[in-house]
Amino acid sequence: MSKVRWGVMGLAGAVVLTAGVWSSRGDAPGGGAAPVEAARASANTPADLEREVRALRAELEALRQRQGRLEQPPSPVAPQAREDVPVEEDSAPSREAAMVVHEQRRQERVLELEAELEVAMNTEPRDTAWAGSTESLVTESFRGKDFAGSRLTRVECRTHLCTLEVEHEGNDAQAELLISLSRVPGLRGQTVVRPHNEGGRVTSRVYLSRAGERLPMTLRR
Repeated sequence: MSKVRWGVMGLAGAVVLTAGVWSSRGDAPGGGAAPVEAARASANTPADLEREVRALRAELEALRQRQGRLEQPPSPVAPQAREDVPVEEDSAPSREAAMVVHEQRRQERVLELEAELEVAMNTEPRDTAWAGSTESLVTESFRGKDFAGSRLTRVECRTHLCTLEVEHEGNDAQAELLISLSRVPGLRGQTVVRPHNEGGRVTSRVYLSRAGERLPMTLRR
């Protein structure tokens, strides 16, 4: 193949020089070698020469593309596209939602405690002596000025527990009920006031334990 290329240099020389192939392929042979190679190439047929020319042109085009790539400045390496990482939404409830959940749980707990008190009240036997004296004490106390704005509608005592039903003139009287009961001499047990406001009526249900006794409620942490 190299012999034919020297023989067709007159046909493709202009393209070779323009492409600068010599600088990359080495200098041309010197001395009397060129006429000998050209004489040998002259024996090739026109078809052989045409194929060689096409091969040279293909090779020159490949070299030109390669040289063009070498002459271009290296392109900066583009930073790898950062995929957007989906931000996981906070699965924890918002402050408002947490408050709603807390209030629901508190209400459920209150209902559980009240149910326990009602069961104890309805199943406990009656200690006539203590129950009678305590009912009288509570009834008389509500006639005093400490209970102004509140009216006792029902009181029932058993052995260790009493239940009171109270109506109030307003929310202020309802809020003062627990303080007023704590001032009554003889009521030294535990006290729980459970508001029951329905239909525009301001009422309370009160649970009192006997002195030295605890209210029958399941304690939880």
